[in-house]
Amino acid sequence: MLPRDTTLPTDSRFDAIVLGSGVGGSCAAALLARQGRRVLLVEKRAYLGGRFSTSEHDGYKCATGGLAVQVGGAIETVCAELGIESGVRQASRSAWWFDGRLHEITATQGSLRSTIRQVATSPEEAQRVIAALGDALNWLEPGDELSFRDWLAQYTPNPRIHALFQATISALLTVNAHELPAAEYFKLLHNIPRLRFGYIEGGSLRLWERMAEVVRAHGGEVLTGCSAVGIDHAAGRVRGARLRWQRRDLRIEAPVVVSNLGPQATVALAGREAFEQGYLAYLERRVQPTAILWLHFCSDERVLDYSAISVCGTRRVNMIDSPSLDCPDTAPPGKHLYTVGGAPPNALDPGDIDAEFERVMEDLREIIPGFDQRCRVLTRTCYRGKWPGFRTVPGSPVSHRTPLKGLFNVGDAACPRGFAGSMGAAKSALLVRDDLAGDR
Repeated sequence: MLPRDTTLPTDSRFDAIVLGSGVGGSCAAALLARQGRRVLLVEKRAYLGGRFSTSEHDGYKCATGGLAVQVGGAIETVCAELGIESGVRQASRSAWWFDGRLHEITATQGSLRSTIRQVATSPEEAQRVIAALGDALNWLEPGDELSFRDWLAQYTPNPRIHALFQATISALLTVNAHELPAAEYFKLLHNIPRLRFGYIEGGSLRLWERMAEVVRAHGGEVLTGCSAVGIDHAAGRVRGARLRWQRRDLRIEAPVVVSNLGPQATVALAGREAFEQGYLAYLERRVQPTAILWLHFCSDERVLDYSAISVCGTRRVNMIDSPSLDCPDTAPPGKHLYTVGGAPPNALDPGDIDAEFERVMEDLREIIPGFDQRCRVLTRTCYRGKWPGFRTVPGSPVSHRTPLKGLFNVGDAACPRGFAGSMGAAKSALLVRDDLAGDR
């Protein structure tokens, strides 16, 4: 956060303003600062990181949405360029849950292909599905109309194999297999051939605070508790932004504005009249926020011996993570923290939230015997609407560029195809950095 004596005049000038400190915004602000720009990063909440941050509950550092970071992915690429420590600790022990029990993932037996072999009804069925996946990786455009579920049905009706892919898709991409374009899944596997994930030591907030320090070290400022009121523009290009901070109205001039607020919120700040109808219709088609069920629980004794579990064939739960197993400082001494993700049957309309969480609880009681006696729920949240799982269905991103010169989108809605979530948000920041590299 800012030093207490930080002040800004009512009228100030920066080289770039970044609205929102989520993954895309924090990465973009630090990268542009590293480029030599004087950057103002603003965040309306009291903490940095948005939907990928940390909040404390009874001494536990609970993720505000996103939790796992791809090892060797775009976030670590940004950190390497900035010369800062990512703090990512790879999940040490992983498992699949299927057939009512846990199956440990090992170096020799635990890949997706080996798990397909475990759940298939015959070696022939397993080989048919594995071969089809291999072929699809070289055929990246099977058609946007074909869902992954329908693609898979061409090769097997086996409900266990379908449940396996449903678990991985819903956990990674916040949609169900019938809602995801098959092409997007293949592009993801092509870009990330080895899915390895970890947790940020001490909670993800620490990483965004390191990036904020990069901004300050290059002459910029970081304002929390600061709301964007409007984006100024004239003659087809941005001129700055209007902000509300500490009961003061600020008018900040800048030739570049980068928004991590979502494409539609960005349009609203600039005024719809600034954009052609074609662009507005394009956003209307593409921006479809998804919903996820998110729950944290804790225990005095360790109830699961794995830091990452992919859950198959349950009512709603698709993953259970135990970040405190690899990052003990996310829980009080001797205690244990767990994060649960779940997917409603319709990612665009989760329906009755209380009923959905009751199904989550039914799953947890099945997976962890004596759950109600051994564990305590800390938080439960359905991410949706303006605070969604993802801002768009994977495979339907918008461009990071906008019709207004100098105005850019970052975040999971503005990442290239074949990327998603936090890795996609960091990738969008790298794209903006690249676009502006020639201006210095």
